[in-house]
Amino acid sequence: MGKEIFEDYITAVTSHVKFRFDRYAIGQELREHMEDLYEDLLSQDMDEEQAAQLTVDYMGDSEELGKELNEAHNPVLGYVWLWVRRIFILVFILFGLPAVFMGGCDVLTTGYDMAETFFMDLQKEDDVVYTVDVNQKVKIDDTVFSVKKLKYHDDGTLEIRYLSYQTPIVDGLFTRFSLYDCEINNGADYVKEVNFWTEDTYHVQGLYWDISAYLEDFPEDSKWCNIIYENGERSFTMEIPLPQKEGEA
Repeated sequence: MGKEIFEDYITAVTSHVKFRFDRYAIGQELREHMEDLYEDLLSQDMDEEQAAQLTVDYMGDSEELGKELNEAHNPVLGYVWLWVRRIFILVFILFGLPAVFMGGCDVLTTGYDMAETFFMDLQKEDDVVYTVDVNQKVKIDDTVFSVKKLKYHDDGTLEIRYLSYQTPIVDGLFTRFSLYDCEINNGADYVKEVNFWTEDTYHVQGLYWDISAYLEDFPEDSKWCNIIYENGERSFTMEIPLPQKEGEA
């Protein structure tokens, strides 16, 4: 069986996403998460079949997750965006037809590519100043806490994307680790304790958590994002370097 069940799970999840043009991207993201979990479980001396099944179990109920993703990927807005994009590209091509006689088909192809690039750029998160791929993890007892990515938004918000899951599951007791009670600082003048009032988004919630936490007013010129958890022998510190503007040390 092994990892073949991943594709069955992904198909079951994406079948609930009504805007079918988003299904591929959703499937890719789910596949990456599952591969990460699977590799981590294998590192715990678990056999391949058991690791694959436990990975699927961690992801949660496929129908429930699929319905949540369908709400996030609104089909009405998706189809409106798709047709506006197609109409814009069609108009661009039609107005570019006279240029074919002057510059040949390459001009028309270039025009299509420019229009396509324009719309792809619009779909990107244009409020993101920078992104940092982190991929740091710690293990607290039997729980894995993994910071995957940081995004700094132009309103001064730092988004911390992290995963949490237990490995292996013990006696049916499922535990996860969140950023609650962690201190976030930049090694200088910014210090914040994450608590119940900190804004967050659950991308996946089940045996396996995929969460974004949002920290407001994080200084853009910070050189570090440090995540500190202090609880006796279960303490840890993650030091994450941040990109600097050209000319800054």
